[in-house]
Amino acid sequence: MKHFAVIGHPIGHSLSPVLHNEVFRRLGLAARYDTLDLGPAALPEVARQLRAGELAGINITLPHKTGFLPYLDEVAPEAAAIGAVNCVAVEEGRLMGSNTDLTGLVDALRRSGFEVRGCHGLVLGAGGAARTAVRALLLLGASQICVAARREAPRSELVHDFEPRVGEAILSEQPLGPQLDTAPFQLIINATPVGMWPSDHETPLMPPQVNSGQVIFDLIYRPENTLLLNMARERGCQTITGLDMFIAQALGSLGIWFPQTVYGTTGQLHPALELEVLKSLLRSAVEDHAVSLAAETVAGGRS
Repeated sequence: MKHFAVIGHPIGHSLSPVLHNEVFRRLGLAARYDTLDLGPAALPEVARQLRAGELAGINITLPHKTGFLPYLDEVAPEAAAIGAVNCVAVEEGRLMGSNTDLTGLVDALRRSGFEVRGCHGLVLGAGGAARTAVRALLLLGASQICVAARREAPRSELVHDFEPRVGEAILSEQPLGPQLDTAPFQLIINATPVGMWPSDHETPLMPPQVNSGQVIFDLIYRPENTLLLNMARERGCQTITGLDMFIAQALGSLGIWFPQTVYGTTGQLHPALELEVLKSLLRSAVEDHAVSLAAETVAGGRS
């Protein structure tokens, strides 16, 4: 049985095992998928396990999307352009890095119906997810992109890395905080972990920073409806949740690991992997977990 996993820290929010193990079951694949909560010091050991065949492949989430790059033998061109990877496959002992987040992000934007070409986009954050968001906006033709992050060094590094590839687009940076003026931007993408379960009472923007008519895309998928998105809807914004992107990037990884099974000879996605069915599965998993947590809380109060 092949062993796959997602690595990150923290990792308790991840629905990747639910999704991947269900896909393995539907497609009759002899494989299992786990979460590995690991800090940076453990990355060399993960690379060793991949080369030794103890792991058949991994997904990578916060904070390791850039940190795992030195352990790879080859990086797909698009992932190299972004400077971050979220999927690693093993080919004859060589570690091959890809970025399926990009496919998922572009797919979600296209499904939303919002015309990115010519727009002014604001990306919150400066990590691997933010790099992917900037690349997606460039590919879709945004005319201006601003990166807003609390720490100056990472956001300046991101802007510096992308400047040679922006073409006619204008790329800038600003500090992320209450003073940030978001009014000039038609599209805002939250690529920070602020608002992610279990800290889902937090938001990267305050109500005055969300303006009617803007499109707010939160890459967080758990909760699907973050405090930021709920606030945006109340203020008359179009919203995009991270769930579509999450499923699309997962299917992209599965297509790298099991191309013939997932896409077949025609290149068409297997009919058992229909988007709405998988979204329903994940929503049910979140509800079941909430019920379980509530039961634990009640039990704890009685003890």
